[in-house]
Amino acid sequence: MSDTPQFDSAQLNLALEQRAAGRDYHEYFIPGSIKLLLATASKTKLDKMAIGNPTMFRYRFGFTATTSVRPKVIDFQTKYDLLDNEIRWLKRAGHLRVTRQELIIDTSRLMPMYGWFQVTLVSLVCAATILQLAGLETAIPWKRELFQMGLGAIWFAIAAMLIKMFVNPWRTLKQAGVLNAMSKPS
Repeated sequence: MSDTPQFDSAQLNLALEQRAAGRDYHEYFIPGSIKLLLATASKTKLDKMAIGNPTMFRYRFGFTATTSVRPKVIDFQTKYDLLDNEIRWLKRAGHLRVTRQELIIDTSRLMPMYGWFQVTLVSLVCAATILQLAGLETAIPWKRELFQMGLGAIWFAIAAMLIKMFVNPWRTLKQAGVLNAMSKPS
């Protein structure tokens, strides 16, 4: 038998991810999921990872882009101090268009106008239906009122979704100063 003790442990050296705490043990952080990494890593580290890794870029921004476009998206986000969620919504609303080689920022006012048109149309249809139900005398009053409140809730949900999809991304561009920067001739 040997006098030296046997240890069943492994030592890891993870460079920047560890620290010597009190010089008697090492702590290191390895995230268990991509969501934990996105929540805890610094923006500069996430930017480097998103530029080099298309999967990380997709998880962070919600769409895929080529190697030449990913740095442009990161630069656009940094220049105008936009959040990851705002980039996602700008892409969904059509204000950011990604081709194989470039990032196109659409500052057209048609999207918010189209959104307000849809909200107005849905509002007119819901208001007409609610008023039509108010005139029904054959329906039981509590059922009629319950149906009217249900229609009101449906109207509110649809209007909120349309405003979030079409109007708020344009407001984000306006508040970030993108509209002013795009309208000035270079």
